[in-house]
Amino acid sequence: MNVGFDLDLTLVDTRRATEVAAARINDRFGTRIDRRVFVSRIGLPIRSQLAQWVPDRHLDDAIEEFRTTFLGSGAVHLVPTAAAHDALALAKAAGRQAVVITSRLPHVAERMLSACRLRPDVIIGGLTGLEKAAAMRETGLACYIGDHPLDMAGARAADVRGIGVLTGFHTAAELREAGAAAVLRDLTEFNQNT
Repeated sequence: MNVGFDLDLTLVDTRRATEVAAARINDRFGTRIDRRVFVSRIGLPIRSQLAQWVPDRHLDDAIEEFRTTFLGSGAVHLVPTAAAHDALALAKAAGRQAVVITSRLPHVAERMLSACRLRPDVIIGGLTGLEKAAAMRETGLACYIGDHPLDMAGARAADVRGIGVLTGFHTAAELREAGAAAVLRDLTEFNQNT
């Protein structure tokens, strides 16, 4: 059975890159995105998040600006979370595939992972929450590791063991309530317990 991972705040710390991109949108469009709030919602679809601050007439352009900045000047701020490299290597050493299932579009996810020199076997993008369940089943996951309650809900719907990590903005209680079978401080504990 393979091992699945969320991307944002599970394998890659995207906080600072997200702040940089949000600041650029504020500068270009005269919006007032609350960067602290915006960053705390990493992992949710970018369109719905930006729509809270950006007028409809500018929304498509703002999304494009976000992605351009995030992967441009923001990319230097993308860093792997603690033990992310080891977690992928451990899955592969056990003869399993390391599978990333993320809400990020596939080409964005690939560039994020490349910037952090993280090399999973499979990348599936554009899926959030319960949308991830089918991909989890199709890739034969034994477990799915993520920082967000929506990750745990997706794993539960797929009948896959959800493992929460406290590297995002959610508490152990929130992750367990959403269906996590276990909650780890970070991927270091996954590596120690596998």
